[in-house]
Amino acid sequence: MSFTDFPVNSDRVVLESPFSLRNESGDGITGDLRYAEGGAGLPLLIVCHGFTAHKDWGPFPYFGRRFAELGFASAVFNFSHNGMGPGSKRFTELEKFSRNTIGKELEDIRALLLAAKGGRFGAGRIDASKIGIVGHSRGGGVAILSASRERDIRGVAAWSTVATFHRYTPHQREAWEREGFLPVTVRGLRTRLKLGIEVLRDLEANREVYDLPRAVRALRVPLLLVHGAADVSVRPAEPESLYSVADRSKTEFVLVEGTGHTFGAKHPYRHGSPALDHLVELTARWFHMFI
Repeated sequence: MSFTDFPVNSDRVVLESPFSLRNESGDGITGDLRYAEGGAGLPLLIVCHGFTAHKDWGPFPYFGRRFAELGFASAVFNFSHNGMGPGSKRFTELEKFSRNTIGKELEDIRALLLAAKGGRFGAGRIDASKIGIVGHSRGGGVAILSASRERDIRGVAAWSTVATFHRYTPHQREAWEREGFLPVTVRGLRTRLKLGIEVLRDLEANREVYDLPRAVRALRVPLLLVHGAADVSVRPAEPESLYSVADRSKTEFVLVEGTGHTFGAKHPYRHGSPALDHLVELTARWFHMFI
């Protein structure tokens, strides 16, 4: 696949506009819309964070700014049940986190799509007929599911994506059933997180609906898979399994050597990496071909 040139607005100021929305269930969603000063009628990229992350985690603000420089408006947002309270960069809503199902994240993305089409954010700045979605890790899987279901999404990029949401051992499932929750351990995080039983019930009740290979087969829009060859959190075999069932005429799989799950980025974010820059520029070039 050859990539065409794309507009670069690095000489312009990138503007950031916070937004707040509610999904159909009334849950609050917060995010940041970014675009180059003077930009109008821009294609929109919705950027989905992964499990235990948030819109301000590590390089996500950088992703939003860089996409704005590369000719897009970007909406980097918090899923409504990711555990971050309004204006917070820490886990303050632990009970919400415990109820954060895949279904809720799909509902949140639909709310963003409806808001963009209805002019409730980005009015005049974005072209709501040109929307792409990007997701990292678990967010990549959710982005793929959304793209297979939502007609308004014209392309999907999945970074370090999972190929299944069923990531728990039989022992963990037994403890989850017995205790009614599953502890979540995050390196360097002192806050005690847990997943409630409703998360397990949602996965079980929607096993076919949330089947990612099935969603990839159903995709009618282009798919980009980018993965670090040294990823030990989500092994490259997972996106390879998705690529194996994808329509090759509109799917690209890029394995980036010498980098891992976050493409060299850490939290808090202090500086980028060649792999991270390559990831964003590659993705921008690809989206400019399709949306």
